[in-house]
Amino acid sequence: MNHLHRVCYVSETKKTSAGIFMDWFCFTSYFTGMENIPRDPDLQQNPRENIPEATVDSSPPKSRQRWIRSIILIALGLLFLFYFPVIRETYFRCAICGMNHTEKRVTAFGWLISSWEQPTESSDWYQANVEPEHQHTWVRTCFSQQKNCFGQVVLMQQLTSLASGPFSWLFLGDYRHIELYKRSPDPAQARALLLKLAYFEPEGSPERKVQDEIFSRFREWRSNGIPGPWPFDEGEFLSPDQPTTPDNHPSSQD
Repeated sequence: MNHLHRVCYVSETKKTSAGIFMDWFCFTSYFTGMENIPRDPDLQQNPRENIPEATVDSSPPKSRQRWIRSIILIALGLLFLFYFPVIRETYFRCAICGMNHTEKRVTAFGWLISSWEQPTESSDWYQANVEPEHQHTWVRTCFSQQKNCFGQVVLMQQLTSLASGPFSWLFLGDYRHIELYKRSPDPAQARALLLKLAYFEPEGSPERKVQDEIFSRFREWRSNGIPGPWPFDEGEFLSPDQPTTPDNHPSSQD
């Protein structure tokens, strides 16, 4: 083999080895992903830059959100139905005979739903022994109740500020109410005394001072059990505006 043939053989052998190496390199880079690596160093970049980052959606699915809203609305509705005071019941008592009167109103607006009277032992006694008929003078008591939509009591109040007059602060009851008329020399005097204490006189007025003085004496007398004799002088708590005979009825006040 001459020299020229040797050079061509070696060159062909080198090309064949280089070709085999390139074939092997391309075959392995196909599986390893190295064929996508740019050959230019200036163009090389992090292979993870083009991969979108996985984001975690912290918000619950829409169906779950609807369920949560529904549960909250149902809970608020139940709280409203069972614990929100919708109806207010206010209690009155006739200052003359002691009959009870109840008014049921809408709490927020004060609309009257219904009202009714309930006879008591003292009202029955008064009707049988003093006046068969009379016009009631309703005095608001110190007690009220608030109820839900189902009529269940959710709030009870007993405040002196609810009273419309000193009469409600006496808490006479049926027995003392009857005894008051029995102790009086004339039922008209007892009736006039109760009407004097039915409603508050204007604060700071001379009438209010007289009313407070009568109330103090009456309360002390009640605390002692309403013993005899009658502790008031005739005419000391009477005025021309207060009728004392059954033929002249007092006007009913709400």
